[in-house]
Amino acid sequence: MAAADALEFIPSRKARGFALASAAVSAATAGVYWRVRKINPYRPVLEQIEFRVPPAHGALAGMKIGFVTDIHAGPFIYGEDVDAALQLLEDASPDLVLFGGDFVSESPRHLKCALPSIERLVEHAPLGGLAVLGNHDIFVSATQVTSDLEAIGLPVLRNKAITVNWRGAELWIAGIDDTLHGRPNPDGAFGQIPAGAAILSLWHEADFAETAASLGAFAQLSGHSHGGQVVFPRIRPIWLPKHGRRHVSGMNVASAMPVYTSRGMGVYRPPVRLNCPPEVTLVTLVADESTADAR
Repeated sequence: MAAADALEFIPSRKARGFALASAAVSAATAGVYWRVRKINPYRPVLEQIEFRVPPAHGALAGMKIGFVTDIHAGPFIYGEDVDAALQLLEDASPDLVLFGGDFVSESPRHLKCALPSIERLVEHAPLGGLAVLGNHDIFVSATQVTSDLEAIGLPVLRNKAITVNWRGAELWIAGIDDTLHGRPNPDGAFGQIPAGAAILSLWHEADFAETAASLGAFAQLSGHSHGGQVVFPRIRPIWLPKHGRRHVSGMNVASAMPVYTSRGMGVYRPPVRLNCPPEVTLVTLVADESTADAR
Protein backbone atom coordinates (compact mmCIF):
# COMPACT_ATOMS: atom_id res chain seq x y z
CA MET A 1 0.00 0.00 0.00
CA ALA A 2 2.83 2.37 0.76
CA ALA A 3 4.28 2.00 -2.75
CA ALA A 4 0.86 2.42 -4.30
CA ASP A 5 0.21 5.50 -2.24
CA ALA A 6 3.54 6.98 -3.32
CA LEU A 7 2.60 6.61 -6.96
CA GLU A 8 -0.33 8.91 -6.43
CA PHE A 9 2.07 11.82 -5.82
CA ILE A 10 3.91 11.45 -9.14
CA PRO A 11 2.68 14.33 -11.37
CA SER A 12 0.84 13.30 -14.49
CA ARG A 13 2.17 14.32 -17.90
CA LYS A 14 -0.57 16.94 -18.09
CA ALA A 15 0.34 18.36 -14.68
CA ARG A 16 4.02 18.52 -15.60
CA GLY A 17 3.15 20.35 -18.79
CA PHE A 18 1.06 22.87 -16.88
CA ALA A 19 3.88 23.45 -14.42
CA LEU A 20 6.38 24.01 -17.22
CA ALA A 21 4.01 26.40 -18.99
CA SER A 22 3.47 28.34 -15.76
CA ALA A 23 7.21 28.58 -15.22
CA ALA A 24 7.70 29.81 -18.79
CA VAL A 25 5.00 32.46 -18.37
CA SER A 26 6.55 33.60 -15.10
CA ALA A 27 9.99 33.83 -16.69
CA ALA A 28 8.63 35.77 -19.66
CA THR A 29 6.75 38.16 -17.36
CA ALA A 30 9.88 38.73 -15.31
CA GLY A 31 11.84 39.36 -18.51
CA VAL A 32 9.33 41.91 -19.77
CA TYR A 33 9.29 43.66 -16.41
CA TRP A 34 13.08 43.79 -16.35
CA ARG A 35 13.17 45.36 -19.79
CA VAL A 36 10.43 47.96 -19.30
CA ARG A 37 11.66 48.93 -15.84
CA LYS A 38 15.43 48.46 -15.86
CA ILE A 39 16.47 48.86 -19.50
CA ASN A 40 14.04 50.86 -21.64
CA PRO A 41 13.96 54.01 -19.44
CA TYR A 42 17.74 54.29 -19.67
CA ARG A 43 18.33 54.03 -23.41
CA PRO A 44 17.83 57.58 -24.71
CA VAL A 45 17.81 58.38 -28.41
CA LEU A 46 18.50 61.55 -30.36
CA GLU A 47 15.49 62.58 -32.44
CA GLN A 48 16.04 65.04 -35.29
CA ILE A 49 13.26 67.25 -36.62
CA GLU A 50 12.85 70.36 -38.74
CA PHE A 51 10.81 73.54 -38.38
CA ARG A 52 10.23 75.84 -41.35
CA VAL A 53 10.90 79.47 -40.56
CA PRO A 54 8.55 82.22 -41.76
CA PRO A 55 9.32 83.44 -45.31
CA ALA A 56 10.56 86.80 -44.03
CA HIS A 57 13.10 85.12 -41.75
CA GLY A 58 14.93 82.80 -44.12
CA ALA A 59 18.24 83.95 -42.65
CA LEU A 60 17.49 81.72 -39.64
CA ALA A 61 17.65 78.60 -41.83
CA GLY A 62 20.42 76.31 -40.68
CA MET A 63 20.21 77.21 -37.01
CA LYS A 64 20.29 74.13 -34.76
CA ILE A 65 18.36 74.07 -31.48
CA GLY A 66 18.71 71.38 -28.86
CA PHE A 67 15.58 70.54 -26.90
CA VAL A 68 15.54 68.74 -23.57
CA THR A 69 12.48 68.24 -21.43
CA ASP A 70 11.21 66.14 -18.53
CA ILE A 71 14.59 65.19 -17.10
CA HIS A 72 12.88 64.22 -13.83
CA ALA A 73 16.06 63.95 -11.78
CA GLY A 74 14.92 62.07 -8.72
CA PRO A 75 14.27 58.60 -7.39
CA PHE A 76 14.54 56.94 -10.82
CA ILE A 77 16.86 59.24 -12.79
CA TYR A 78 20.42 59.87 -11.62
CA GLY A 79 23.33 62.02 -12.69
CA GLU A 80 24.83 59.38 -14.96
CA ASP A 81 21.49 59.00 -16.77
CA VAL A 82 21.31 62.74 -17.41
CA ASP A 83 24.91 62.81 -18.55
CA ALA A 84 24.43 59.99 -21.06
CA ALA A 85 21.37 61.61 -22.61
CA LEU A 86 22.74 65.14 -22.79
CA GLN A 87 25.97 63.86 -24.30
CA LEU A 88 23.95 62.73 -27.33
CA LEU A 89 22.80 66.29 -27.82
CA GLU A 90 26.16 67.86 -27.09
CA ASP A 91 27.70 65.68 -29.81
CA ALA A 92 25.17 67.16 -32.27
CA SER A 93 26.56 70.68 -31.60
CA PRO A 94 23.38 72.75 -31.20
CA ASP A 95 23.66 76.54 -31.43
CA LEU A 96 21.07 77.04 -28.69
CA VAL A 97 19.58 74.69 -26.09
CA LEU A 98 15.99 74.98 -24.86
CA PHE A 99 14.69 73.16 -21.79
CA GLY A 100 10.99 72.35 -21.52
CA GLY A 101 10.61 71.92 -17.75
CA ASP A 102 10.18 69.14 -15.20
CA PHE A 103 13.85 69.12 -14.32
CA VAL A 104 13.17 67.35 -11.03
CA SER A 105 10.82 65.00 -9.21
CA GLU A 106 9.67 64.89 -5.58
CA SER A 107 12.36 67.15 -4.07
CA PRO A 108 14.44 70.09 -5.32
CA ARG A 109 17.53 68.45 -3.82
CA HIS A 110 17.53 65.90 -6.66
CA LEU A 111 18.37 68.63 -9.17
CA LYS A 112 21.95 68.79 -7.89
CA CYS A 113 22.91 65.56 -9.65
CA ALA A 114 21.75 66.90 -13.03
CA LEU A 115 23.26 70.38 -12.86
CA PRO A 116 26.82 69.51 -14.00
CA SER A 117 25.59 67.91 -17.24
CA ILE A 118 23.10 70.72 -17.88
CA GLU A 119 25.78 73.34 -17.27
CA ARG A 120 28.24 71.65 -19.61
CA LEU A 121 25.67 71.41 -22.42
CA VAL A 122 24.71 75.07 -22.04
CA GLU A 123 28.35 76.18 -21.97
CA HIS A 124 29.11 74.30 -25.19
CA ALA A 125 26.20 75.89 -27.08
CA PRO A 126 27.33 79.19 -28.67
CA LEU A 127 24.03 80.88 -27.78
CA GLY A 128 23.68 79.23 -24.38
CA GLY A 129 20.34 77.99 -23.11
CA LEU A 130 16.88 79.05 -21.96
CA ALA A 131 14.30 77.20 -19.89
CA VAL A 132 10.72 77.10 -18.70
CA LEU A 133 9.44 75.30 -15.63
CA GLY A 134 7.17 72.26 -15.54
CA ASN A 135 4.49 71.26 -13.07
CA HIS A 136 6.87 69.11 -11.00
CA ASP A 137 9.37 71.96 -10.68
CA ILE A 138 6.74 74.35 -9.38
CA PHE A 139 5.21 71.73 -7.11
CA VAL A 140 8.49 71.00 -5.29
CA SER A 141 9.81 74.60 -5.29
CA ALA A 142 9.80 76.99 -8.22
CA THR A 143 12.07 79.33 -6.26
CA GLN A 144 14.75 76.72 -5.56
CA VAL A 145 14.69 75.17 -9.02
CA THR A 146 14.90 78.59 -10.67
CA SER A 147 17.73 79.66 -8.38
CA ASP A 148 19.76 76.50 -9.07
CA LEU A 149 19.31 76.78 -12.84
CA GLU A 150 20.13 80.47 -13.05
CA ALA A 151 23.20 79.90 -10.88
CA ILE A 152 24.69 77.81 -13.71
CA GLY A 153 23.77 80.37 -16.36
CA LEU A 154 20.41 79.02 -17.50
CA PRO A 155 17.73 81.76 -17.48
CA VAL A 156 14.20 80.63 -16.63
CA LEU A 157 11.37 82.24 -18.62
CA ARG A 158 8.07 82.58 -16.82
CA ASN A 159 5.81 84.47 -19.22
CA LYS A 160 8.85 86.19 -20.67
CA ALA A 161 10.29 86.55 -24.16
CA ILE A 162 13.96 86.78 -25.06
CA THR A 163 15.62 87.34 -28.41
CA VAL A 164 18.71 85.46 -29.57
CA ASN A 165 20.90 86.57 -32.45
CA TRP A 166 22.23 83.93 -34.84
CA ARG A 167 24.52 85.20 -37.60
CA GLY A 168 22.72 88.52 -37.61
CA ALA A 169 19.21 87.03 -37.66
CA GLU A 170 16.87 87.35 -34.68
CA LEU A 171 14.80 84.56 -33.15
CA TRP A 172 12.45 85.25 -30.28
CA ILE A 173 11.76 82.60 -27.65
CA ALA A 174 8.46 83.04 -25.82
CA GLY A 175 8.56 81.06 -22.57
CA ILE A 176 5.15 80.40 -21.05
CA ASP A 177 4.58 79.39 -17.44
CA ASP A 178 3.27 75.94 -16.57
CA THR A 179 -0.50 75.51 -16.87
CA LEU A 180 -1.03 73.13 -13.93
CA HIS A 181 0.77 74.83 -11.05
CA GLY A 182 2.01 78.06 -12.58
CA ARG A 183 0.32 81.21 -13.84
CA PRO A 184 0.50 81.13 -17.63
CA ASN A 185 0.18 84.47 -19.36
CA PRO A 186 0.86 83.97 -23.06
CA ASP A 187 -0.54 87.41 -23.93
CA GLY A 188 1.98 88.97 -21.59
CA ALA A 189 4.90 87.00 -23.00
CA PHE A 190 4.04 87.58 -26.66
CA GLY A 191 3.26 91.22 -25.91
CA GLN A 192 6.99 91.78 -25.30
CA ILE A 193 7.82 90.82 -28.91
CA PRO A 194 7.83 93.28 -31.85
CA ALA A 195 5.38 92.74 -34.67
CA GLY A 196 6.57 90.53 -37.50
CA ALA A 197 9.26 88.78 -35.47
CA ALA A 198 10.09 85.09 -35.78
CA ILE A 199 8.73 83.51 -32.59
CA LEU A 200 9.30 80.01 -31.22
CA SER A 201 7.00 79.10 -28.33
CA LEU A 202 8.45 77.13 -25.41
CA TRP A 203 5.65 75.72 -23.23
CA HIS A 204 5.78 72.67 -20.99
CA GLU A 205 2.27 71.51 -21.94
CA ALA A 206 1.34 71.14 -25.60
CA ASP A 207 -2.42 71.19 -25.10
CA PHE A 208 -2.65 74.97 -25.51
CA ALA A 209 -0.52 75.29 -28.63
CA GLU A 210 -3.41 76.88 -30.52
CA THR A 211 -3.04 79.90 -28.26
CA ALA A 212 0.61 80.30 -29.22
CA ALA A 213 -0.32 79.95 -32.88
CA SER A 214 -2.96 82.67 -32.58
CA LEU A 215 -0.36 84.99 -31.05
CA GLY A 216 2.09 84.59 -33.91
CA ALA A 217 4.44 81.69 -33.09
CA PHE A 218 5.66 79.74 -36.11
CA ALA A 219 6.27 76.59 -34.01
CA GLN A 220 6.17 75.27 -30.46
CA LEU A 221 8.26 72.86 -28.38
CA SER A 222 6.63 70.99 -25.51
CA GLY A 223 6.91 67.94 -23.26
CA HIS A 224 4.91 66.86 -20.20
CA SER A 225 3.19 63.78 -21.65
CA HIS A 226 6.31 61.55 -21.80
CA GLY A 227 4.68 60.15 -24.92
CA GLY A 228 2.53 58.05 -22.59
CA GLN A 229 5.57 55.99 -21.44
CA VAL A 230 3.74 52.76 -22.31
CA VAL A 231 2.53 52.53 -25.90
CA PHE A 232 0.88 49.57 -27.59
CA PRO A 233 0.60 49.42 -31.41
CA ARG A 234 -2.50 51.15 -32.79
CA ILE A 235 -3.71 51.94 -29.27
CA ARG A 236 -3.67 55.34 -27.61
CA PRO A 237 -1.37 55.41 -24.54
CA ILE A 238 -3.13 53.93 -21.54
CA TRP A 239 -2.29 56.88 -19.29
CA LEU A 240 -1.69 60.54 -20.02
CA PRO A 241 -1.40 63.46 -17.58
CA LYS A 242 -3.84 66.32 -17.36
CA HIS A 243 -3.04 68.96 -20.02
CA GLY A 244 -1.02 66.36 -21.91
CA ARG A 245 -3.76 64.53 -23.78
CA ARG A 246 -4.01 66.28 -27.14
CA HIS A 247 -0.68 66.64 -28.92
CA VAL A 248 0.73 63.58 -27.18
CA SER A 249 3.98 62.81 -28.98
CA GLY A 250 6.03 63.79 -31.99
CA MET A 251 5.09 66.33 -34.64
CA ASN A 252 1.51 67.59 -34.63
CA VAL A 253 -0.32 70.61 -35.99
CA ALA A 254 -2.21 73.23 -33.98
CA SER A 255 -4.05 75.84 -36.03
CA ALA A 256 -1.62 75.28 -38.93
CA MET A 257 1.37 75.70 -36.59
CA PRO A 258 3.69 72.72 -36.00
CA VAL A 259 4.02 71.68 -32.37
CA TYR A 260 6.55 69.06 -31.41
CA THR A 261 6.00 67.10 -28.20
CA SER A 262 9.06 65.28 -26.93
CA ARG A 263 8.73 61.92 -25.16
CA GLY A 264 11.02 63.39 -22.53
CA MET A 265 14.41 62.37 -21.22
CA GLY A 266 13.34 60.93 -17.88
CA VAL A 267 10.59 58.85 -16.40
CA TYR A 268 8.14 59.10 -13.53
CA ARG A 269 5.73 56.84 -11.71
CA PRO A 270 5.29 54.16 -12.81
CA PRO A 271 8.97 54.21 -13.87
CA VAL A 272 8.53 52.09 -16.99
CA ARG A 273 8.71 52.57 -20.75
CA LEU A 274 7.44 50.37 -23.55
CA ASN A 275 7.67 51.32 -27.25
CA CYS A 276 8.37 54.86 -26.06
CA PRO A 277 12.11 55.47 -25.65
CA PRO A 278 13.36 58.55 -23.81
CA GLU A 279 14.66 61.26 -26.07
CA VAL A 280 16.60 64.45 -26.53
CA THR A 281 15.84 66.41 -29.67
CA LEU A 282 17.77 68.34 -32.28
CA VAL A 283 15.67 70.91 -34.15
CA THR A 284 17.00 72.37 -37.39
CA LEU A 285 15.38 75.50 -38.77
CA VAL A 286 14.91 75.29 -42.53
CA ALA A 287 13.79 77.74 -45.19
CA ASP A 288 10.18 77.76 -46.27
CA GLU A 289 9.95 75.78 -49.52
CA SER A 290 7.79 78.38 -51.25
CA THR A 291 10.42 81.01 -50.48
CA ALA A 292 13.20 78.78 -51.77
CA ASP A 293 11.28 78.10 -54.97
CA ALA A 294 10.71 81.80 -55.51
CA ARG A 295 14.45 82.44 -55.38
